[in-house]
Amino acid sequence: MHFYESSIITTKDGLHCQVYGNEHPEGRILVKPKYIPTDRISCDSLPYRFITGRKMNRLNLWIGQSKLKKYFDDFAKAYPRYIFKSPVHEKSPLFFAVPKECIEKTYSPREGLAELMSMPTSQMDDHLKAVFELMSFLLTSGLKLEDFGITYSTLMGHYSSYKSDINIVVYGKKKFWHLMKFLEKTGNKELRWKTYEEWGEFYKKRNRHIIHKKEKYIEDMHRKRSEGFFKGILFVIFAVENKDETWFKWGDEKYKRIGAAKFEAFVKENKDSVVRPGCYIISDSNFIGGDSSCRGIQISKAVFYSRDYCMLAYPGEKIEISGVVEEVARKSGEKYYRVVVGYFDSYLSGRRDQEYIKVTDD
Repeated sequence: MHFYESSIITTKDGLHCQVYGNEHPEGRILVKPKYIPTDRISCDSLPYRFITGRKMNRLNLWIGQSKLKKYFDDFAKAYPRYIFKSPVHEKSPLFFAVPKECIEKTYSPREGLAELMSMPTSQMDDHLKAVFELMSFLLTSGLKLEDFGITYSTLMGHYSSYKSDINIVVYGKKKFWHLMKFLEKTGNKELRWKTYEEWGEFYKKRNRHIIHKKEKYIEDMHRKRSEGFFKGILFVIFAVENKDETWFKWGDEKYKRIGAAKFEAFVKENKDSVVRPGCYIISDSNFIGGDSSCRGIQISKAVFYSRDYCMLAYPGEKIEISGVVEEVARKSGEKYYRVVVGYFDSYLSGRRDQEYIKVTDD
């Protein structure tokens, strides 16, 4: 069975996890814990939810670092089986992974959407009707129902009408890019894109205001056609790689950490920037700060684990990248260097506010 990014896994320990990426180590599925029962560990700084008859914490990586670190330390003690030490990294970053034997159930966005779309609309509430109508519009792009999925609270059935987002999955990077071009040209009376003011509110959250110039950030985000409102409900469209189109294969490369540094570079290719982990192919990199061990290195890829950086930059644009520099050794013997932004452990230290990708004014 292939575990697609954005599928939901519930575990025998009661965790609700979101599949993170499309490449996984043998016997495990890389995830982000999304809802965690409070019977073993809890944190008042994290939001609470009541799901499947249990009190849960919803994981938020942007709470205070000391409290987040304590929670992750408690998590590692309470759920040690879900902490994964990567053998392909010389020094493993923090990964969460569900051992296959711990899976209780897997919820497929594709199968869930097909079930939803087969329901009589007379039996749907307002939230589900909005999903149905949005999907009916997206299907006029020429994509098929099997190319789409629905995830998060809608898939799991614990959404709140007019409060919960609609999260759409598109299977296949080429199909996702096709849909983005369609949405650039085609409108709907119930659809509107985020305004500059709404992107301004988005900008204030997390560490974006520390890193990005406000006007430039809003301008870059405003050109995205993966996020807007349909019938007044926020929707977000995610790309998921098909099995035959992943941009790397788990185990085909090994990673050695060199240091932390900033580089400027030009984007050569952004087709893999719509997935997670995502990647920009870059050229003409220039070291502009950080560990001296990284000076003189030519960076070939900017890799990220946060959706903030999806479709942020386009070919020919100049970007600034700050993150962990790794030497990559392929099975073929070839070596190259990359900068990685957003490993989970970065949220536990000052790196959270120092790692980023941004489009420069040049």
